Amino acid sequence: MKHQRQLEDSPLKLNQIAAIRGVSDEYSHLGQDYILSHITSDTGYFYTDKARRIDGHTMIICVKGHMKVTIDLDTVDVPPGSLVFVAPERVFKPTSWEGTERDAYLLFLSNKFVYDLNIDLNAVNTNIFTSAKSLLTLPQEKLDLIIRYFEMLHANALSDTHYNRHIARALTSAAAYQIMAFGEEMIPDVKSAHAHNRKLTYVKNFLRLVRANHRRERAIGFYADKMFISPKYLSLIIKEATGRSAAEWIDQYVIQEAKNQLRYSGKNVQQIAYDLNFSNQSSFGKYFKNLTGLSPTQFQNQ
Repeated sequence: MKHQRQLEDSPLKLNQIAAIRGVSDEYSHLGQDYILSHITSDTGYFYTDKARRIDGHTMIICVKGHMKVTIDLDTVDVPPGSLVFVAPERVFKPTSWEGTERDAYLLFLSNKFVYDLNIDLNAVNTNIFTSAKSLLTLPQEKLDLIIRYFEMLHANALSDTHYNRHIARALTSAAAYQIMAFGEEMIPDVKSAHAHNRKLTYVKNFLRLVRANHRRERAIGFYADKMFISPKYLSLIIKEATGRSAAEWIDQYVIQEAKNQLRYSGKNVQQIAYDLNFSNQSSFGKYFKNLTGLSPTQFQNQ
């Protein structure tokens, strides 16, 4: 069956999702840094076939009710007491929100704001940093602590001082450390392995570059040049820090984008091949089938 859902060509900026204010019980924003929404009532916002991409990081806390969301091609069940993370530009679509009681927080952080956070990379667990997991379920006391950070971000955005952005960075950094600590406690297969901060800096910069450029660039040399290191050294440190090679990370981003476009965009295979900078439809088809076992047309018609 061919899917006809719409997908924006360009990720939505924070000012383009400000319409969520109309369905929020509480709403605040700090310039182009973040938007925070608290929703406790039934709203059609969650019932749409339109897939979205956000130019930033999204976090959802489901306090009451049972949500279902689509992230890329996966349906994620979000029970009460859960945090959902949606990385920049991943396809996101709220599907349903069930239950008589409904309570959720949505936090949208711009890429620039997140990039400017003063995170001590020596403290970061590499396995959490590169984990593909998007859901973390917490006991009530841990969930309440994260909600308090959200409420402080809300109060900060409503005040008006020249310290607002400094306070926001400090609160968001503290919340990030707290969530990473909870992640280590709650996710059994995450080991407490911490990479040297220089290597983790390379991982962070590499993944940021791949996220921004994978539609046009698939060569490891391109990313190594941007980072002023050799392709061999880049491949070595990415493999050591994440367990995956640099080429595997690039392929993952390209294939996920191809799948999203095939499933949601309404474009034909030739157009998608062009969008992803393949020389022709045939080379795109061979690349896609080699990594997925299906031709683009077979995948699109599933």
